[in-house]
Order: sequence, then structure tokens, then C-alpha cells
Amino acid sequence: MPSVNVSKRQLQALLQSDQLQTSVSTPLGNMMLEIQGDLEAPQQWHEDPRFSMDGKHPLVRWGLLHIDTSRNNATLFVGRKQRLLGSLVKLDTPLGLIKFNQQDGTVDMQDIFYYKVLFKSRPLPIM
Repeated sequence: MPSVNVSKRQLQALLQSDQLQTSVSTPLGNMMLEIQGDLEAPQQWHEDPRFSMDGKHPLVRWGLLHIDTSRNNATLFVGRKQRLLGSLVKLDTPLGLIKFNQQDGTVDMQDIFYYKVLFKSRPLPIM
């Protein structure tokens, strides 16, 4: 079975930094979002102010996320017309985010997730 060494450089720098820049930074640490269904991006993404570029990769800001850690719930406002209600879930086993570099064959540990925000219901209209 093939194997590869995993570098912890990026993860160590992330944990020692005051600016957590991967995933979704919250008081509980970085989280991932789990959304049931699809989020559709406009075809003309370069004309939409929610989009920007990270080098050669387009990035999108889907909405505004509010997390209430005291009640273990979250609300994601998507655009101006919809909102998603979700819950905070502590992962039984933490998940690691790794990045494969195809050019030199290295693997970097990017982040560790202990929580996720789970949105399992349909979007609600904003009135």
C-alpha cells in the first residue's frame, strides 16, 4: 500500500497564529459547514461582488453566519432572501484537512476540525 509523509508545518503555524484563516473561525475553533443540497453560483461570477480570486481559484462568500454557542445552534443568511437554521455538532473523532501538492508529492496538514455546523433543513424565506 502506498504511503506518504504528512507535514505539520502549516498546522503548527496555524495553531500558533492569532489569525485563523482556513475554514470557519469561531470561538470553538475552526469548523466545517455541512449543508444538505446544492448552493448554486451565478454564471457571471466575475460580476458578482460576493466573489473574489485566491490566485487562480475563485472564492465565494455565500452569506452571513451567526453561531450561538450557548444554545448550540447557528443561522446562515444566504443572500437577502433565505436563511438556514442549523445546529453545532461535536465530532466524535476530529477530522484533519490535508492538502496534496501534486508537483513535489508532499502532503501538508492544514487544519483539524473538532466541531461542525450541520444544516439539514430546507432554507426559510426572510420576511
